[in-house]
Amino acid sequence: MEVTCPTCSARFKVPDTVSIATCPYCGTTFHVQTGEESKVDHFFFPPMREDPAGKLLKFLSRQYGAPADIVDAKVTKKELHWVPVYFFYLHGRSKSRETVEEVEFLGIPAGSPFKTLLAEYPFPIRGKRFFDEAVVKKGKYYEPDVDREEAERIARSRLESALKKEASEESAYAGELELNVKFQGLVHYPLWEIHYEYGGERFVNFVDGTDGRVIRAEYPLMSEARKKATLLGSGVIGSGLILGIIASAVGGSPWGIIGGLAGGVAGGIGIFMKGSVKKRTVSEVIKAGRGNVYFQPV
Repeated sequence: MEVTCPTCSARFKVPDTVSIATCPYCGTTFHVQTGEESKVDHFFFPPMREDPAGKLLKFLSRQYGAPADIVDAKVTKKELHWVPVYFFYLHGRSKSRETVEEVEFLGIPAGSPFKTLLAEYPFPIRGKRFFDEAVVKKGKYYEPDVDREEAERIARSRLESALKKEASEESAYAGELELNVKFQGLVHYPLWEIHYEYGGERFVNFVDGTDGRVIRAEYPLMSEARKKATLLGSGVIGSGLILGIIASAVGGSPWGIIGGLAGGVAGGIGIFMKGSVKKRTVSEVIKAGRGNVYFQPV
């Protein structure tokens, strides 16, 4: 049968035998017959059945400069963590500007040592289940150290900032804002911490417990790959210098050399940072504002 979400009005199908459904678009859990929201506000995501270490090593084997036999690396630690996350459905708009509107599904990590790691993580909407006490025994369980009110304040502030930013991009004033911050429950989210050894070094990695996506991983960059990166970076700097000399000769000004060298150095440093390190950090899902974490040197 087809049901309508009481929060976002999305229509979707559920089995006829279901009495409580969760909207796949905004995460609202409600009674199918009455449309009333469920009073249950504690959920969890069931962990995947596949071996997270196997998925991690296969992912690393496809990375540039990774050892060919990294899939055979020795796994020394594999621990499941249950991270508390407050889930919210955000909908905001400007009352004076029809084009300024934001809809977002937001998860705010509320405890554990992994709050920073998961701060901008794209948590899934689908798949959560009512909390089962049995999960506490299946890994390391964390209680929230941030209360719901504080998390809601953070969510509201984020929504307000997003609306103001959208308005500024249109060179307009946001004016009075209408903010709807709806609590979707406390969810304990599975996170795998995996350590492995290769070449006498230890590497620490984190994998999404629901589907095996690599959140953050480390691997050794082979010496041949580092040499190629060093040669390429040096070539970029040299090319910039040559082009600068030509430009100075044509224009009769030393600024050509300075400009060419500056451009070459900027391009070369980027290559050195990505490819001239012994250990590289990569991710399948996270891109931070401070740069592309796919290529962060360690």
